[in-house]
Amino acid sequence: MFGGNRNEEATLYYLYMMADGDVSYSEEKIFDEICKELNIDTDEKNSVIEKCKSLATDKADVFSIMVREKIDEQAGQGWFGLRDASSLARVIWNLVNLGYADSYFSDEEKKIVHYLVDKWSVSSEVYQELVDTADTMLALTKQKEWIASTFSKGSIRDKKEKEVDSEIKQLLEDVKLTIQELTM
Repeated sequence: MFGGNRNEEATLYYLYMMADGDVSYSEEKIFDEICKELNIDTDEKNSVIEKCKSLATDKADVFSIMVREKIDEQAGQGWFGLRDASSLARVIWNLVNLGYADSYFSDEEKKIVHYLVDKWSVSSEVYQELVDTADTMLALTKQKEWIASTFSKGSIRDKKEKEVDSEIKQLLEDVKLTIQELTM
């Protein structure tokens, strides 16, 4: 389904996670999910992580390493064997989702995503929809945290949390549908 080199795609994601100088627990969780989607086993994942850490020994240099060594050399539409708008949008969505994982889409992360959006000619409307969806999901996650801190355990809290979960799930389904509908 994804074609190309899965480990190279995972390398992009992990270097991207390092771009703002810190890999958060939330980013790690999303990275684990992405690796499962890409059928990357634990050994391969650990190898990717070690490769990224060896490439970027200086946290301050991660951004320039990523742009210089990964994106500029390989980010044409043929990177990972991706050739269609749907696959490229899926990668952009994964990056946006990782960017929002720690509740803050950093300037470094935005620069990388904007660079790829331009390089791959991903439509600005699709990109904006992905960012808007991520913004909404972040707001819903914060709303769920507020519900948990405001309401005592019980049926009212459970009902409100389920409503938020349902909205988040619907947003994810909408993004997947948007991505699937893209063709070149």
